[in-house]
Amino acid sequence: MRRVLQLAQRGRGRVSPNPRVGTLVVAPDGRILAEGSHQQYGSQHAEVAALHTIDSGEARGGTLYVNLEPCCHHHKTPPCTQAIIDAGIKRVVAAIKDPYPLVNGGGFRSLVRAGIEVSVGVLSSEAGYLNRGFLSHVSRGRAWCAAKIALSLDGKMADRDGQSKWISGESARKLAHQMRADHDAVLVGAGTVRLDDPELTVRTVSGPNPVRIIIAPNSELPLTSKIAQSSSAVRTILVIGDGPHAPIPPGIESLRIPLVDGQISPSVLLERLPALGITSVLIEGGAGVLSRFLKAGVLDEISIAYAPSVIGMGLSPFDSFIPESWENRPRYRVTRLKRYGEEVVITYSSSLGDAFLPE
Repeated sequence: MRRVLQLAQRGRGRVSPNPRVGTLVVAPDGRILAEGSHQQYGSQHAEVAALHTIDSGEARGGTLYVNLEPCCHHHKTPPCTQAIIDAGIKRVVAAIKDPYPLVNGGGFRSLVRAGIEVSVGVLSSEAGYLNRGFLSHVSRGRAWCAAKIALSLDGKMADRDGQSKWISGESARKLAHQMRADHDAVLVGAGTVRLDDPELTVRTVSGPNPVRIIIAPNSELPLTSKIAQSSSAVRTILVIGDGPHAPIPPGIESLRIPLVDGQISPSVLLERLPALGITSVLIEGGAGVLSRFLKAGVLDEISIAYAPSVIGMGLSPFDSFIPESWENRPRYRVTRLKRYGEEVVITYSSSLGDAFLPE
């Protein structure tokens, strides 16, 4: 199943809003006959892609491993369950059930009715996290939302003049690029673009560039910024308000969201993104954006790289956030902790983020 999850990763940046799926077909004698993955939205599903690479009858009596319940309905492609049945597979080992309403256990039932043994639950937590964007979309109607923050020991993300390059070291920055490649989109506010002029691309690791989302209620994006200059090469979306706005740079898409108290609603934005093929978002700043998403209660996960330096008077990531009460302040739990060079990276998950993932 670990190999299946590796195969599923090949769909990063290309299959959303569909899930990332990998498949392994094993002969009765234990030989690996075929591997497959879903590699493009609208293309063959992983199970069919794998079965099509072997001769008819070769998989008869074998086992098919897959990280998500095979589909049982006609959509852009025929049902995978029928292909599995036709191939003579005798056992299917799956990680998790697919909560999509047209599947939701129906795929497993179709296989069992055909006399195929079905086992579910192998590496379910890993499989759920791999497809957290898809699961969030299906279960909650919105994209998964994470944040990545680099902080000094005293909890500052920049000094009082806005200087922040570089708080973290090379190893932690490499991790940040890996996180970008693992999300459909990366999001910042227009203020971060003006101050830091980031590229928001994947450069130090191998992986797809995420869609770049810039929150700018009045579309105030500098034409000379790296993002504006590279919009023809990397898909970029400018999130603007529903009122008058400045001209939008060429090659950049726009998404209008009604303003609430003069600001874009994080909840509405996350609900709108799956229709654009985006089911997971990584927020990289700035402090105002982070505070608004925290206040909206939609930050599923926060990864913080703590660097061994002290900034003193400066900017904290949630300075703009005021909880409704002490009792109702946001709470997270530690889910991962790892050292990268001189930095310690701790990932915190919210109860909402955990709610729909497998045990």
